[in-house]
Amino acid sequence: MLNFIIRRLGIAIPTLLILVVFSFSLMHLAPGGPFTSERPLPPQVLANIEAKYGLDQPVYVQMGNYIWGIVTEFDFGPSFRFKDRTVNDVIAQGFPVTLTYGFWSFVVAVSVGVSLGAAAAIYHNSWLDYLAVGISIGAQVLPNFVMAPILVLTFTLWLGLLPGGGWNGGQWQYLVLPVIALSTSYMASIARITRSSMLEVLNSNFIRTAKAKGLSNKRIIVKHALKPTMLPVISYLGPAFVGMITGSVVIDMYFSTGGIGQMFVNSALSRDYSVMMGITILMGSLVIIFNMIVDILYAWIDPKIRL
Repeated sequence: MLNFIIRRLGIAIPTLLILVVFSFSLMHLAPGGPFTSERPLPPQVLANIEAKYGLDQPVYVQMGNYIWGIVTEFDFGPSFRFKDRTVNDVIAQGFPVTLTYGFWSFVVAVSVGVSLGAAAAIYHNSWLDYLAVGISIGAQVLPNFVMAPILVLTFTLWLGLLPGGGWNGGQWQYLVLPVIALSTSYMASIARITRSSMLEVLNSNFIRTAKAKGLSNKRIIVKHALKPTMLPVISYLGPAFVGMITGSVVIDMYFSTGGIGQMFVNSALSRDYSVMMGITILMGSLVIIFNMIVDILYAWIDPKIRL
């Protein structure tokens, strides 16, 4: 198992380095710059600003200094638009917000999705199966940019039960609508995968053997069927977890939560390349890390994967 983990780390580190190099190169290939606007600056002023931020150096020197700052000090550099603030400060302000509602979205999506999928498989072709499938299909066809306005219209404008935006320190009233809007589509996918996986497992030979031995249905499902059922679900949970904890641009923009997705859009519009780079590297790192965790969990559940 240790060798398997070391091999995965050996793949993850070069992948992250390639991501940094590729993202940095794309930023410099994009037209314009962080200090260009409708009213151009005088050449002398622009040269002084670029010298201050090290933008007058060759690209390979800038890239080397940038990577060295990340490796040695975990420093993503200064923001080009926010005076006296670094990229670390910007991320530290927005990421906890996104992490909070992303975490609860993950909890809701997994708990409801796995329960719906397992119930639909256990009571196959019953009214519960049809209800679970109907809920999953309905949630799947309503992405977050459609679900968000529907929730605001229903619970804010019509019923007046919940606020339609803002954060206010993460109080539960401000969490409910973003969590529902973000988790529904993921919940539907988890339910669908769980249902199909459990149906396949319940028709396996070892399940028929367990039934022939007289084991109760509860014992068969919990002790024998649930673990192999979760293999394809876990494969999906890695990128899904990253997608939820890094938030959604639609959720941040629509509910004005102040999360990292909103900051990413604002930095793109204002050409704050350093903030865009920092958020891109953060998201890419989380994807690589959690995919590696999923691989390790997969190998722990199914020892054949280690070979």
